[in-house]
Amino acid sequence: MKVLIVGSGSLSDSRLLADRCKWADLVIAADGGALHLARSGLVPHILLGDFDSIPASVLEKLTGRKDVEVIRHPVRKDYTDMELAVDLAADRGATELVMLGACGSRLDHTAGNIFLLHKLLDKGIEGHIEDDKNQVYMIKDSLKINKQGNRKVSLLPLTSSAEGITTKGLSYALHDDTLFFGINRGISNEFEEDTAVITLKKGVLLVFISED
Repeated sequence: MKVLIVGSGSLSDSRLLADRCKWADLVIAADGGALHLARSGLVPHILLGDFDSIPASVLEKLTGRKDVEVIRHPVRKDYTDMELAVDLAADRGATELVMLGACGSRLDHTAGNIFLLHKLLDKGIEGHIEDDKNQVYMIKDSLKINKQGNRKVSLLPLTSSAEGITTKGLSYALHDDTLFFGINRGISNEFEEDTAVITLKKGVLLVFISED
């Protein structure tokens, strides 16, 4: 099942939001993410959170709809709304998951949401974070990606090292190579072909597809 989670972070591309809503079998609004949907005339299947970042008018409209499942959590809790949404998606049978509105001015929330990709990795769910300029993946085996305009590809290990990395279709090729945590050798690679493949044998690797 394809699941879209919309958070309350930055989300300026309404077309991306609309396209992802069409793609998804299930749309979950994590608290203030419901405002992004409302601005585009879209409605989530599930509204979840402590509702501290959603306008009262939007909350009232959604709670009054029979086609929206509302799940309220207390303000004082151990998990963020985005993590609760990820856990719910997994419980509901997600096989693919995209997070929009997962990045913004709060770097702690942005980092925390990126790290949630590790939870998806452990659960065997294909997932990534996306906005109008970036896609972020976390892998421990392989990833196939398509060229997107002039976007760059960056590889950053999350473990002390990511070993046995081989890339195909990128300008600066790696062949059974190692990247180390805290060293930015993998930043700003470029597509050489329409499709690129990244594989690794050991460790965890973040893959960014980004444009300025």
